[in-house]
Amino acid sequence: MTQRDDGRRGELLAKLLEYSATHGLSEVSLRPLAAAVGSSPRMLLYFFGSKEGLVKEVHRHARDVQLRLLADTLDDCTDRTEALRALWRWLSDLAHQNVIRFFFESYARSLHPRGGAWDGFGETSVREWLPRLQQALGGSDAEATLALAALRGLLLDLLATGDTARVAAAFEELLGKL
Repeated sequence: MTQRDDGRRGELLAKLLEYSATHGLSEVSLRPLAAAVGSSPRMLLYFFGSKEGLVKEVHRHARDVQLRLLADTLDDCTDRTEALRALWRWLSDLAHQNVIRFFFESYARSLHPRGGAWDGFGETSVREWLPRLQQALGGSDAEATLALAALRGLLLDLLATGDTARVAAAFEELLGKL
């Protein structure tokens, strides 16, 4: 691939992630997906090889974006409570709701024994987040695991109910216990 191709591929990944955050990738075929991102099915196959390859690359790109945001959020914090609050503010922000919903859709699909394009997404996500949380919390692997599981559970509750006040209060309880 040429440098120009790499640039076009990067642009497509950004558009595909934006589309995925709003519409998901589970049920879409290449033709409408290509049209939605200003490309053609042929070009998507050229850059990603197959629909499964495209889905895997969008997931990889989504995780890369999340990890950069996680690092930026946690690096600016001076203590563990501040780090978790900053992370929660970003995760629970309504502006990010579609990205979070896409994450959970992908996570759930990866749990199926034949996960296909989603295979390994959940495990990879956990393994990528744990060291960063452990470092930010200055705690054990078990504490980072508990924090990650609790944050994700609270996010699922928030997505399901939209009850921001109740879930925010539960988050504050979590902070008190960590």
